[in-house]
This record gives sequence, C-alpha cells and structure tokens, in this order.
Amino acid sequence: MRKLSSGFWLLLGIGVSLLQACASNNPYYNPNKAHHRPEGFVNSDGTTVSKPLSDLMRWYRERFGKSLPPPPGEFMANYDAFPVRPFKASPLESPTQIRASWLSHASVLLEMQGLTVLTDPHFCERAFPVQWAGPARKVKSPTNVANLPHVDVVVISHNHYDHMDEGTLLDLAKKSPKTLFLVPLGVEQTFQSWGINNVQAMDWWDTKSIQGAQFVFVPAYHWSARTLLDRNKTLWGGWVVKHPRLNFFFSGDTGYSQDFKEIGKRFGPFDFSAIAVGAYEPRWFMKAQHINPDEAVQIHQEVRSQKSIGVHWGTFELTDEPLDQPIGDLAKARKKYGLPDSEFQLLEHGQSIILKD
Repeated sequence: MRKLSSGFWLLLGIGVSLLQACASNNPYYNPNKAHHRPEGFVNSDGTTVSKPLSDLMRWYRERFGKSLPPPPGEFMANYDAFPVRPFKASPLESPTQIRASWLSHASVLLEMQGLTVLTDPHFCERAFPVQWAGPARKVKSPTNVANLPHVDVVVISHNHYDHMDEGTLLDLAKKSPKTLFLVPLGVEQTFQSWGINNVQAMDWWDTKSIQGAQFVFVPAYHWSARTLLDRNKTLWGGWVVKHPRLNFFFSGDTGYSQDFKEIGKRFGPFDFSAIAVGAYEPRWFMKAQHINPDEAVQIHQEVRSQKSIGVHWGTFELTDEPLDQPIGDLAKARKKYGLPDSEFQLLEHGQSIILKD
C-alpha cells in the first residue's frame, strides 16, 4: 500500500476546495457562444467535468486503501530505466528540415525554418504552486530553458500546474522577450500578473497568423482551475498550427468527445500530432477528463493524422496506472486499429525525430 505523504494531504485539501469553489462573473461571456456561461466555461456539448466530493473521496480511498501495481510497472525495471536523452539546441541540418522533440510530459518542441513552437513547457521539479509539495517528476527533465533554441511561439492548453508552469514560463520570457505566448481566454491575466505581457488570449476557433503559419485554438473536453476559487473561469483546449510545410495538431488535456471529428473535418489531414496518452485510471473517475491510449488512437484517426506521438505520460505519477502502462496499452490499441508502430509512437524523454528533410 502506498504511503500517504504530506503532499497528498495538501493535494486532497486543494481538490476538496476546488470542488467547493464559488462562482463568479465571466468577463468574456458571449451569449452567442454555446461554451460560454455567465459564470465561466463549459465543454462543447454543454457539460462540465465536475465530480462530487464523494467520488473524489472514493478515488483516494481506493487508491491508497489497496495495493496497486508497483511503480513504474511491467515495462520498466524502475524510474531510472526510463531512457532520457539530454536535449540541447542544435541547428537544423537543412533549410527544409522540420524537427519535433518530446521534452517530457506535454512539452513538444517543433522546429522549422523561421518558426519554432513549444507546447505546454514544464521543466521544473514539481507540478504544483510550490516546489516542496505536490506531484514530483519521476523521470528527470531532459532539458531546461537555457538549452532551448529561441522559441517564437509558446502555446498553452489550459492552466493546470502540469501544463502551465510559472517558473519555466518566466524563464522563457526572460530569455527572449519577443516570444509570444498564446493562451486560452482568461489565462492572460495570470501571465500579466507574472509580468509576462507578450501574451494573447484566444477563444475556440480563433486564429492568429504568425510568420506564415495559422495558429488556431480548438476545443478539448476538459476543465480548468488554478486557485481555490477559479474552477472553469478560464478556457481550455488544443492547438492547430497550419504552416505551408506542416499541419500540426496538439490535443492538450482531454477526455474523448465529438470535437475531434470536427477538428479533423475543418483542419485535417494533419502531418503530425501530439496526443495525450497518460493519466487515465481508474476509468470511472478519469474517463471524462483524460483519454486512454485506445481513445488516443481513435482521435489520431478522426483528426486524420499521418503520424502521431503520445504525450502526457512517463513524467508525473498523477493517477492509478503505472507510469509505463501507456507503453503496453498503446501497443494493444495500435494492433486493435491496425496501425503500424511508426504511425503512433512513444518517444524517449528528450528524443527528437525528423518530420521532413
């Protein structure tokens, strides 16, 4: 049985507080938009991901009241066995080359001539407001901000701490004041409170043109909260980057929904996608907010992606499945849907792949 840590109790306290959070007015409210509400935002079908306190307590009771598979699981001997490739910026080998690097969790670096994009950067030790409590990395970060190339655009999917890390974002803004941060509605206020002003907030289906590419904020099925009183007061979603030489999709955090068929219809096919595959057990609690590898493969097909990598796995121990479980579950899903291994793969931490020469 896993030991209850002080960090767990702090997380539980915050979780309880979030479930009890008070409503407030939504300054972005547009009655003509179905996902807008006077008090905040909802998913595209009008629902919210909201679990009663009894479900939260049941999850914690089941999680810590019985023996779970030993971390990390059956595919890695221990956390040190996870391959990590130290990442440091290097020039592209040709003007036409396009390179993608998985920098752990939901952080993907996309490099092409004249444009470098980074998704949900997180290189700090913990995904929490303080660095002495909360979920800690089980696998060390393959890089830091100092080792990155100049980043033109950072896209943020939502404001959860494992996707929007204050320390990493401040380091990025300090390194390059010209970096533009594209964020969901409401999140710009947090950035501005940190002193990051080169930020633009976007609603679903909004488009921003940058250096020959179109950045589109698209729906996901999730929720938001960063303080005790702001549940669903800011928006959440994924990103499409349409460049003349590459069409890219980033899922963000999401449960499965019909949104992906619509994204595929509007913007597909995609040359490359980064789709979440981790933090999905137990399904009775996590299904509404986190897809599993089977659903990730369905999304890969629905957005019509030619090649995908799995993200949001192998970094933080957030849910009940062993940290390496996506390795086996994605293999099963590929077999079920008849995908070759190379079409939807898991990279090593810090690994780069060449998408186009």
